[in-house]
Amino acid sequence: MRFIHTADWHLGRIFHDVSLLDDQRHALEQLIAEIEQRKPDAVIIAGDVYDKAIPPEGAIHLLEDFIHRVGGHLGVPIIMISGNHDSGARLSFASSLLAKANIHIIGKTTSAMRPVILHDEHGEVYFYPLSYLSPLAARSFYQDSEIKSHQDVIQRQVDDILKDHPQDERSVLILHEFVIGAEESESERVLSIGGASHIEAGIISAFDYVAMGHLHRPQATGVEHIRYSGSLLKYSFSEVSHSKGVTEVVFNAAGFERAEHIAIKPLRDMRIIQGKLDDLLQAASIDPRTDDFVCAELLDEGVLYEPMRRLKEVYPNALETRRLIKANHEGINTEKSFHELHRQDITELFDAFYQHVTGNPLDQTQQQFVTRLVEELNHSHN
Repeated sequence: MRFIHTADWHLGRIFHDVSLLDDQRHALEQLIAEIEQRKPDAVIIAGDVYDKAIPPEGAIHLLEDFIHRVGGHLGVPIIMISGNHDSGARLSFASSLLAKANIHIIGKTTSAMRPVILHDEHGEVYFYPLSYLSPLAARSFYQDSEIKSHQDVIQRQVDDILKDHPQDERSVLILHEFVIGAEESESERVLSIGGASHIEAGIISAFDYVAMGHLHRPQATGVEHIRYSGSLLKYSFSEVSHSKGVTEVVFNAAGFERAEHIAIKPLRDMRIIQGKLDDLLQAASIDPRTDDFVCAELLDEGVLYEPMRRLKEVYPNALETRRLIKANHEGINTEKSFHELHRQDITELFDAFYQHVTGNPLDQTQQQFVTRLVEELNHSHN
């Protein structure tokens, strides 16, 4: 059996006030061409199909077109779960009807885990799609106040699956989580707060393959059969070195055999250029990729006059400039400090702000209140 593993499309994404719908359409056209050529037995989409809980109309049309052409015209089974960016209820609209056409959209957790069972010449393969479920939602769904973390949620779900899974049958788990040891990027929304957003690879290693979503770099987690396909496109300048695409997975009679990364060529790449402003403007005349999304790291000293306007004259999709100026004699880079703040835990940021205003740190009760409040806000957003 061969299947395509993909995730984190973020259809409808806006980057620096620029819609990426055309770029996403270009990427999906390549994916459909790969599916036509390779003829996989299934396509797995491991969450964050949309970028927002209420996606724009253009994003809905892109997904509809993909489902129609791959699931309808080509007849390839599709198994899709919701991620932390998706609204599970909206994503799974008409899912009961679509399942009859072998298009399985699992947007919300149900009391009975029903695997999608596909066949090849060696027998059955059980696909277990787990829609994204926050610890807060899981406590309510399972009526279990002991569920505190993402690890607790997945452990509960995996235990239920393995209890009923037929012995010796091959299995695939589809999951949208952050596995400890994997590498993150700036464009990923934090799953949880208070340090409870990670899961251990060991609790999911019993499956023959684990199709992960959430992290945007294509990678194995240290365990070869637990893999992230990565996002379809680059969604921040921290991802400029990534090779974006999808993963083709091959099973043999015993289970996982190998995985191959299939690169997707972007309509407009995302890259960082560095130098003095005048040098960058001059170099643009021989740059064959001036339509790319560009971040310019400027090495000039002193005041610059309208650097972004001047850059846009030669790089129409220039989106960001950075001044690599040392903040003090110790060589602290202000841009690095900003990105460190961007990745900092929300409760830590609030604690620092509270100390700045009051002179005192949050006590334990206050920390618990802030943690619970932010978790509830994240849950209501989805």
